[in-house]
Amino acid sequence: MAGSLEFIKSGSGTSVSDLSITDCFSAKYNVYKVVINNIEFGASADMKYRLINASGVVSSANYDSAVLLQRSYGSFSDNRTENGTEFRSIGFYDPASGIGTGKGGATVIYIYNPFGSVYTFVTWQNAGLSSIGTPVRRGIGMLTVSESHTGINFNASETILGVNASVYGVKS
Repeated sequence: MAGSLEFIKSGSGTSVSDLSITDCFSAKYNVYKVVINNIEFGASADMKYRLINASGVVSSANYDSAVLLQRSYGSFSDNRTENGTEFRSIGFYDPASGIGTGKGGATVIYIYNPFGSVYTFVTWQNAGLSSIGTPVRRGIGMLTVSESHTGINFNASETILGVNASVYGVKS
């Protein structure tokens, strides 16, 4: 990604069901970089995310995505979702990996035009932790709603024992 970064906001949580970082997208930037440098769960789980608008978390069935799973321990595969309620597969963590606490998966997300009243596009990549190897994912997606989004919400099917995320504006 060309350009320099300007730190906007960060958020973290321990033993939470989700984490929202609000009021981080504005008209100042067209592209944002979100970095998750720690994800931990009590049981094997996968992190997901949704965008936030003026009414709250957008949970409508308007999330389209495609994810390429590149396993170090087996065959590659892909997952496609049309009309989903979130973007999935952004950070897998398996506590049985034996890696220890504070070293859960890492993810980088780019969000394009979240504040403009147009469809919002996203790309992401991550490396997770598993007891049988490192799962790496690359994803693309689009929220097919023409509205302004001001934040991001992370969630999972398991309690999130630890998560840290930072939002940056990408200067062109």
